[in-house]
Amino acid sequence: MQKWSDRPPSEDAIDVVLRASPMLLKKHGALLAKAFPPLAGFGIFLLYLYRNHFYPSFDLFQFSSLLLAAACIGFAIVGAVIFTMVAPGAAIFHWCLNTKKIKEDLAYAIPYSQGARSKTVWQLVGLAYFGPFCIAGLGLVSVLILEPGLFNIAALLWPALVALGFGVALQILFDLPRWSFFSYSWSAYLSLLIFVLLLSIALQSSLPIIEKLSVFWQYPILWTMPLIIACMVSICSMAHFAGWSAAIHFGLFFGLLVAGYSGLLTTLPEKTVKSLGLGAYEAEMIVLDPAFCDRDLSELGIPDDCTLRNVHVVWSFGESIVLRPSLDQPRHVQIPAEFVRSLVRSTVSDD
Repeated sequence: MQKWSDRPPSEDAIDVVLRASPMLLKKHGALLAKAFPPLAGFGIFLLYLYRNHFYPSFDLFQFSSLLLAAACIGFAIVGAVIFTMVAPGAAIFHWCLNTKKIKEDLAYAIPYSQGARSKTVWQLVGLAYFGPFCIAGLGLVSVLILEPGLFNIAALLWPALVALGFGVALQILFDLPRWSFFSYSWSAYLSLLIFVLLLSIALQSSLPIIEKLSVFWQYPILWTMPLIIACMVSICSMAHFAGWSAAIHFGLFFGLLVAGYSGLLTTLPEKTVKSLGLGAYEAEMIVLDPAFCDRDLSELGIPDDCTLRNVHVVWSFGESIVLRPSLDQPRHVQIPAEFVRSLVRSTVSDD
């Protein structure tokens, strides 16, 4: 038996993933492209039906177009989060730090000794990535708490000031060429706008959850969110130094993490079904056939005029329509579609 001291050390897990995933995609990519979208769409529908404790009277697999549409919507929602994780670092790296003139000066400014080199690299990461993302996020959360009406204006102006300030600091600290701060500022401004979009998505998805907590926890969570997201985006940005493959892998991991903890993944089935117009929306009025109301249906929440108003439509596809007369009551009313004369859907967003 070979001694432990004679065996080669284990490889780093990140290096193993970065090396193995392109090989797996090349080998099984065609099969994944064919099988994964319909399975993902079926999983979205199945989770929505399970949460609402009902199942439709038809086979979902027979409607492959619905499965593919659900998968496309789900991929688009989650993909937007992953894109906002990867894009900020890509803009700063490829449009500023990796350009010929600035790259040469940065390489010259980084010392050779290991201790001083590490310190200088962390200064670069702090000034180019984490610092701007952190300050921009904290500033916008402050505006959201103190003056929500100014959030849109602040989301456009505040990142410009942050990008300009850190661009000047980078030029002075690393002795970059004249006007280098302008090259960094405009690329960082675009990156910060994408970061603001990511932060807005996370805040919008998590606010319904945060509002249910006690006041003692609400503000600490709101102040912590931009710091955590800034740290994640900074790591994805640093991965661009190793190439696009590393950046996408880190972006995929942290994107799913943010989507999961912000509540975006948990509400994905409802958002998908609502986007397809199959359910999970509010109806202002539903007129039923009088033949269906020839008996007392008050226990089901159906009035004498056979017209339902302001009800939540759980499902409106197939042989039956499933309604929830009141959101605070865990009770569904299933009505055959043949008895539904008209359905007026509210055009106001109920998210």
